[in-house]
Amino acid sequence: SSTSTAAAAFAIATSASSNPRDEPPEVEARNRKESVVSSPATMRVLNVLRHWVSKHFQDFEQDATLRSQTIAFLDDITCSPNLLPTEHRAASQLLRLLCRDDIDSGKQQLEILLTPPQTPSKESIETLSALEIAEQMTYLDHQIFLAIRSEEFLGQAWMKSDKKSRAEHIILMTKRFNDGSRLVCSEIVTRSNMAARVAAIEKWTAVADICRCLHNFNGVLQICAAFTNAAVYRLKKTWDKVPRTIKSTITKLQAVVCSDGRFRVMREALHRCDPPCIPYLGMYLTDLSFIEEGTPDFTPDGLLNFSKMRMIAHVIREIRHFQQTPYKIDHIPKVTSYLLDTSLLLDDDELYHKSLQIEPRSSRLSAPNTANV
Repeated sequence: SSTSTAAAAFAIATSASSNPRDEPPEVEARNRKESVVSSPATMRVLNVLRHWVSKHFQDFEQDATLRSQTIAFLDDITCSPNLLPTEHRAASQLLRLLCRDDIDSGKQQLEILLTPPQTPSKESIETLSALEIAEQMTYLDHQIFLAIRSEEFLGQAWMKSDKKSRAEHIILMTKRFNDGSRLVCSEIVTRSNMAARVAAIEKWTAVADICRCLHNFNGVLQICAAFTNAAVYRLKKTWDKVPRTIKSTITKLQAVVCSDGRFRVMREALHRCDPPCIPYLGMYLTDLSFIEEGTPDFTPDGLLNFSKMRMIAHVIREIRHFQQTPYKIDHIPKVTSYLLDTSLLLDDDELYHKSLQIEPRSSRLSAPNTANV
């Protein structure tokens, strides 16, 4: 829902919760607290607000007017002597949720968190542990994932010309995925020494496996996508030196995030695991595109197609389910600075050029001789 409809819904919802007298606006405002009386509708309205706040808190984060109106309404209830103790308690609980100090700073904190370091990071794949990298990848991915609003998934907003305003965080999640995958590729092909490249592949495989254990399927696919990038995949001599156990782990990870059967294996893993969890967002965007393009908005009779709306709601509800539970991971700035360091990233042309430098093309006749070097 948009912020305007959210505010309108609030006005409708609270209109039956009290019985104000027909008085001039200034007198009504002054006596508002005294005019609130207990009625069967009061608790129903509080229950609606409780569901709204607990399930769709982003509405209140993004709409200051809606939040201030809700706080004023709940404040009237908590201060009114005419209401029942249960109503006072319900209102007080909601007030505590809405008056948190960190509500307004969420978007600003995300922007600060994702700002690339001004100076190149001193860390590298060699100096950081696989656990540190996997946890901080998960931390970054989850902060963006939590910020995605439900309305960003409507009307294929992420594909429209105004996608940066309508689907800001989906675009941000996509960029983070692409940058993370490019970092893996860059860290492999920039190692001129074969042993260093093999070590980098082993380290990133360990990172991906830890991401799997953390239920960060988005992170697993970031790394697996890098391994199948043309610039990395063609490094036959390097891959020949990768231990068999590492190759086996990569094969198992790729099987988890494989797109076959509409990501059948990943969906099964998601349904089995308990949150916190970060699904691969592209899977859900594909589902929503399929629904949007394959099902009309209206029935042949000109009525709203509620079947389509329910299918869209089901997808969004599943995403919201995974947004409810946070990870208990502390932010480590030195690691996220490394992950966000754009100076480490090579574009596609640079990646392939580097790949050709470290392992030039060779004819089939010469390949067997050079393979043993």
